Amino acid sequence: MSRQTSSAELKKVRFTSREREFVYGVALKYLKNEEDAHDVTQEALLLAFRHQDKFRGDSRFTTWLYRIAATTALMHLRKQRRRPPALVLAQGGDTEEAEREPVSLESSPEERTAAVEQVEQCEASLARLGGRYDEIFRLRFVEGYSEEEIAEQLGLNVATVKTRAYRARTRVRARLARRAA
Repeated sequence: MSRQTSSAELKKVRFTSREREFVYGVALKYLKNEEDAHDVTQEALLLAFRHQDKFRGDSRFTTWLYRIAATTALMHLRKQRRRPPALVLAQGGDTEEAEREPVSLESSPEERTAAVEQVEQCEASLARLGGRYDEIFRLRFVEGYSEEEIAEQLGLNVATVKTRAYRARTRVRARLARRAA
């Protein structure tokens, strides 16, 4: 008794070592860190496997795979940027040593005073922005929410959030530049 195989079963992708190395190379190009590149490679291949039915064949398979790997690497970089600085470990040659020594967040009194002044200037600039912009500015640039998350919270379109965040950022930047001059 032979069982008839479905077209979905025939199209299952099995990644070769060459394709894995290709994805790893793309990830390493973006991340510049072998450990992170291995993680991103795993995640990108998993995404490619899950969404293989979306490959239309308009381009070469490696082009499609490159796009998935690059996007996954960029998303990984974006997540790293959002981590608070207190969680970043000292960069050292020995990983065990790096895990034991957190980065010193101590600063001089002059640096703290300057930072307090900058925060006060930013808050004063934010207060003058108005209701449409100050809340979006705080959520986006102070608390680190994505445009999609802010749009959902405030019941706005993502495009509206992006526009208001851009306008708020440029207005705050211009006011701070005027104060500095």
